Amino acid sequence: MLTLALLIAVQASAEAPRPGPIRTFGDWVVACDNVKACEMTSLWPGEGQPEEGSPYDRLAASARRAAGPTGGWTVEFQLSDDRKDALRVTTEAGLDVRGTPREGMLRFSGAEAGRIVAAMATGTRLRVGDETSVMGMVSLKGSSAALRFVDAEQGRAGTVTAAVAKGGRPATTVPPAAPLPAVRFVRPGGTPAPFPAKLRAAVDKESECGSVYEGGTGDLPPVERHALGDGKTLVLLPCGSGAYNFSTRPYLLGAGAKPVVAAFDGEPGMAPEGPPDLVNARFDAATGRLETYAKGRGIGDCGSSAAYVWNGTRFRLVEQHVMPECRGSVNWLTVWRAQAVGR
Repeated sequence: MLTLALLIAVQASAEAPRPGPIRTFGDWVVACDNVKACEMTSLWPGEGQPEEGSPYDRLAASARRAAGPTGGWTVEFQLSDDRKDALRVTTEAGLDVRGTPREGMLRFSGAEAGRIVAAMATGTRLRVGDETSVMGMVSLKGSSAALRFVDAEQGRAGTVTAAVAKGGRPATTVPPAAPLPAVRFVRPGGTPAPFPAKLRAAVDKESECGSVYEGGTGDLPPVERHALGDGKTLVLLPCGSGAYNFSTRPYLLGAGAKPVVAAFDGEPGMAPEGPPDLVNARFDAATGRLETYAKGRGIGDCGSSAAYVWNGTRFRLVEQHVMPECRGSVNWLTVWRAQAVGR
């Protein structure tokens, strides 16, 4: 007999994905995924990049909270160099938490993370440094609003577990963490079908993907072919490129059948009204994941990424990350997760 949790997960897997919300408050972006795990991350203060050597250009912070009554905080600071000595996290209001970074990251959990989050709700900036100097700073403008957003999304407002919207209701009134939706997929196997030059020329013409390379020199970029299993082949047809993004149009090949554009959950392309052109696509035969990574600009501080698996009919979304603000954060926030279950 199926457990209630599995029944919920199976039912959710049959529905179209509904990624969680993402919002900007001042110098912070916050998002919660489809099972209410939430994360907020810092941005450069203001609209432009800080001047070279500015303490705001040498530090980035993020805070994550798991869903459910016992969900706790994890706080991380991404450092601009690989410091190995003990560091202090301070605010002007008296916070002083100490830790030792590893591989350029300073991490806190449990009570220490809770103290940092409490200070974020009332402070104006977080500072990281040693006993004598400050190596980096993070603006806290908007952090209180972002924490309040997490309280609301996780059902904590009015409870003793809230970060900002505190109340007297006990932790037991916070909704439990939901299970990840389960997405069944076909494990890759077999040999990719051929895609001869004549067939490519026909598809290039019909799709107009070949025309985007007119006037260029040399041969067209090569086509990628990947066996999906059940006699299907994924063809990634080059369809344009820029300085840091490379587009491909995904086609499906079957035995003796005409290539057809692959179907997807949602809108994976850069232009929602058009075909599902994938950006910087990569297929991993070991996991069956088709991944995309679209940068909004070259330094990678905004954009979106996604991962899909093939269920025999369409590519189903199993992971999605978004960063809507081009203001220094390379920590793109999770808005969708699912558990891929092979068959």
